[in-house]
Amino acid sequence: MRIGPYELENNLMLAPMAGVTDRPFRQLCKRLGAGLVVSEMLSSNPKVWNTAKSQARMNHEGEEGIRSVQIAGADPELMAQAAQFNVDNGAQIIDINMGCPAKKVNKKLAGSALLQYPDTVEAIVKAVVNAVDVPVTLKIRTGWNPENRNGVEIAAFIRRMVLYSASPLYIQARVLP
Repeated sequence: MRIGPYELENNLMLAPMAGVTDRPFRQLCKRLGAGLVVSEMLSSNPKVWNTAKSQARMNHEGEEGIRSVQIAGADPELMAQAAQFNVDNGAQIIDINMGCPAKKVNKKLAGSALLQYPDTVEAIVKAVVNAVDVPVTLKIRTGWNPENRNGVEIAAFIRRMVLYSASPLYIQARVLP
């Protein structure tokens, strides 16, 4: 499997999970054969980048392989800044979180809550793709709740966006919890 210029060893990927996919866990999964491991979700809010929690999540010291970093937020400009910040700090792939169902993420209209606002999704994807020169991946759910499944529509318009973009964009859909 290929993501932009990167050839993965296999198509087994460790999905980012806050509080789970810390550096030691990513290193273990990589050693056990994961083709790609993705960091824990990092907030697009620059005010929290210097907290101990964020600093620990940003630590990729000693990691082998492709460095993929997931960012989360609802503001296109802040998401673009977060993408650029992480690329400046070694990210080789930026993953946009639009799949997290956690209440504390969704109450900020981030994660899977964004799927309710296709115009915001489009603005975020455009801003991030235009801000960085690395591949961008996007994690989405099939919808923001079981009664509202618009993941296929979201994926379709993102695909159309990619046709007019120089940057590769990859969608990994997840089912609702």
